[in-house]
Formats: sequence, structure tokens, C-alpha cells
Amino acid sequence: MISEPWGAALDFLSAYKQSDPQARKADVEKAFVDAFSNHRMRSVYVADGYALRFTEANGPTFSNTVLSLSALQRHDREPFIVVIVRPGGVEFRLSNTSLLRKISHSSRDLTLDRLRGSFNGTDILSSLDGLSNERRNFPDLFAHHAAFTWEENLGRLVEATSAILPAGSPFRVSIADRESILNAPQRTANMLSAGLFSELQDRLDRIVQTASEDVLRIARVENVNLRGNAIEELITHLTPQHRLEDIGLRHPGGVLGVDVKTTTIGKSSAPKGYNVDKMLAWLASVEHAAAFYFIGVDSSAGRIATRLVPIFDRTVLDATHVTHHWAGRASRGVTQLDGRFKVVLDAGFSSIVDVSSSRDFLIGLLDS
Repeated sequence: MISEPWGAALDFLSAYKQSDPQARKADVEKAFVDAFSNHRMRSVYVADGYALRFTEANGPTFSNTVLSLSALQRHDREPFIVVIVRPGGVEFRLSNTSLLRKISHSSRDLTLDRLRGSFNGTDILSSLDGLSNERRNFPDLFAHHAAFTWEENLGRLVEATSAILPAGSPFRVSIADRESILNAPQRTANMLSAGLFSELQDRLDRIVQTASEDVLRIARVENVNLRGNAIEELITHLTPQHRLEDIGLRHPGGVLGVDVKTTTIGKSSAPKGYNVDKMLAWLASVEHAAAFYFIGVDSSAGRIATRLVPIFDRTVLDATHVTHHWAGRASRGVTQLDGRFKVVLDAGFSSIVDVSSSRDFLIGLLDS
């Protein structure tokens, strides 16, 4: 079961408002303070594993100014929940930077190196990648958020708020590039059937086994990005550069670009996949294929599970979603994996590449 450290607090708030329908924001907030000994940082209550901000809305809309962006930065590594006290009850909205559309109030001077402005209730997304912003989805929504850094979200908010010109441009695909890209699933299937993935997985597994004590130690780090970068550096022996491929493995069948992804076994996870334009550029080479090397860790049990999987593996492809939420306007977007990908870490899992559906997926990327 996914841990919800905010569960007792939100249950209490819902029950309190139900028992006293006339209670206003000040009443609900005071009752919370009396019942819970959370640390207060100005208008935010900081608990073990989450933070709360109380606000009030008397009508059907919620347009109040909630918090400054600079204040949110201090709480963005853990679930930041806005408690909206309404006449008919209380509502909860996850409001980390991934769940913000833009910065509204006094944000004219917002830049990447100068935090300015606050966000309003109308700036909080009602859904993200098909998940409604409500309590039952908070674990999955925060898993989506945790896959991206503060800097990535800040860049997106600056662009959305300031309407700045997008940086870069999408990969321009030539006729030859398109042919090579659409042949990538068959290249990958050929590598898989030739046993190259098994051979390369054995090579990577030996590295992980040698470093297993360090992997288990690093896996206790709470921050998803810090943890992933540290394990990636440990495995690749390089400082992470956030290129498409963390490891380039050459063999007679071509070059396999391997992206190392870490996940905590038993916890909700939605890791970032790849930048679509960078992936298309990589696959435009007639000898290139791509894969994920998943490292699943259960620190409490001292267990590590690994799997080298093609990006076109049927299970991985079903779990892959393209989103433009974290990408610039001049981009084809980025991919993110939903929780179904974790099946690949099960004992006995065997990769299958469906060439036809993989080509259809690539056509969708190329034509987006």
C-alpha cells in the first residue's frame, strides 16, 4: 500500500468541517493547530512528509492568491497540499510546481534566476496526464512531480508566465532520417532475438552487484532526482549529463543507448522517460537502438531487482505517455512512464517488441 503521511490530517479536517458546517477557515485552521504539533513556516504548516496551506473560498471558483513561488520552493520536494475551506466542506489540491499552470500575481519580473510572483487558485491544474487533482490521486500525482527537478519546472513556469520565445527547435527529420527511425523497432527486435539484451544485461548486472552496498545506501535518499543521479553516477562512473543515453554499448548489431532509471519497489513511481526530439535524433542513425536499464531497490529488505528493456518493449510502450507539460513550445514533448512499467522487474519477465505498434507510436511522435 502506498504511504500517505497526510492521511490523518486530511481525515481530521474533513471530519471537523462535517461536524461543524459553519466553521470558517480560521476555525478549521485553529482546530488543526490544536490537534497536530506541526512546525509553522509563515503561512505553511510543515509536517513529516508533507506541507499544508489553508485558504478559503465562498463561491464556486477559487481565485485566491495562495503562496509566493519563492516560498513554495522551500516545500516543493514533498507533497504541498492546499486546504480550501468552503461553506459545504473542505477540498484538497496538490499544488507542487508540476501542478501549476503559471505564476499570476506580480510575476512580470519572473526569470530563471529571479523568483518573483505568487500563484492563485486558478493557476493550480485540475488534472495532470489524465489524473484529477484530488486526494485519491495525490500519491500518483506526486510521483509524476518527483520525476522532474525544480529547475525543469521553473523553466516551464517562466516560459508559460512570461510568454518568452521558446529555446531551441524541434528535430528536423529528413526522408532518410524518417526511414531509419521507423526501422528502429525492427533493429531492436533483431537485437533482442539475437540475445544481445541478455548479454548486455549480464554486463550491467555485474556492475550493480559490485556496487550493491552503495546502491542500497543511496536508495535511502528521499529526493527522487538526487537519488537517481547518484545511482546513475555510480553505475556509469560519470557525472550525469542528462544526455539521451547514460551508457552507450557497442556490439556487432549496432549501438544501444541505455538510460538508467531507478525506482523504489513498493512505492508509487512515474519516472521521466526521454525528450522526444533527442530520441528521434538518436534513432535517425541506422545503427542505433535505445533501452532503459531499470534498477528497483527495496532498502529495508536489502533487495535489488534489475532489467534491461527496449524502449519498444510492449509493456514499457503501454506505460509510455507523451506530455508537453514540461516541454517548451518548440518541442515535440517528453515522455513519462506510469506505474505499469514496474512489471518488468518481476521474476521471469520477458521482453516482447511489437514492431507494428512501435512503428505506429513513432509515426505519432514524428507527426506531432
